[in-house]
Amino acid sequence: MSTKIIMVRHGFSLANEAKKFAGHWDIDLTELGKKQAEMAGKYFKSHPVDAIYSSDLLRAYHTALPIGEALGLPVHKEIGLREIKAGEWEQIGFDDMANRYPKESAVWVEDIGRSGCPGGETVKELSARIVSTVRRIAERHDGQTVCITTHATPIRAVSTEAAGIPVEEMKNIPWAANASLNVFEYENGRFKAIELDIVEHLGDLLTQLPANV
Repeated sequence: MSTKIIMVRHGFSLANEAKKFAGHWDIDLTELGKKQAEMAGKYFKSHPVDAIYSSDLLRAYHTALPIGEALGLPVHKEIGLREIKAGEWEQIGFDDMANRYPKESAVWVEDIGRSGCPGGETVKELSARIVSTVRRIAERHDGQTVCITTHATPIRAVSTEAAGIPVEEMKNIPWAANASLNVFEYENGRFKAIELDIVEHLGDLLTQLPANV
């Protein structure tokens, strides 16, 4: 049997608004982000799932809550679904990051799969953590449909795995928009992308990451 996985990127956060690298910084959604989460909840009301999991960080958890409320399901927090541990980059602006860490920042923007956060995780480490966590959830819900609310780099990591390419080629996989839906199938130990970066439910509330991320 297979498991259908719908990965939802968190809504527009206070870090997105400030153009800062969040990582494990536990920062919440903006009012716009809360509206995006509500739109995701409305989507799932007509597209029900069997279980909901979320990164334990506020911006992801508060994106999951309207989905849980729409379906009458609890939201299970999972620390393994967190964004990359950004170390020295957490809470700093992307322009400041480029000025203070020119080499490392350039690799992040241009060749993310070979990147690492100073004092934090490498993208390869993040990918291994995320893929392992999502695989465990998928196998727990074999034959069912699961919603997972998480972050931009984790979704990119699963998309890379589903594409059958090494982490080092992640630069070929685009970022997902805030509160976008990314649908995968998991069967026999393998991920398959069904549809990525679905944003129609957001209407004019669509937001994207800036170009220097």
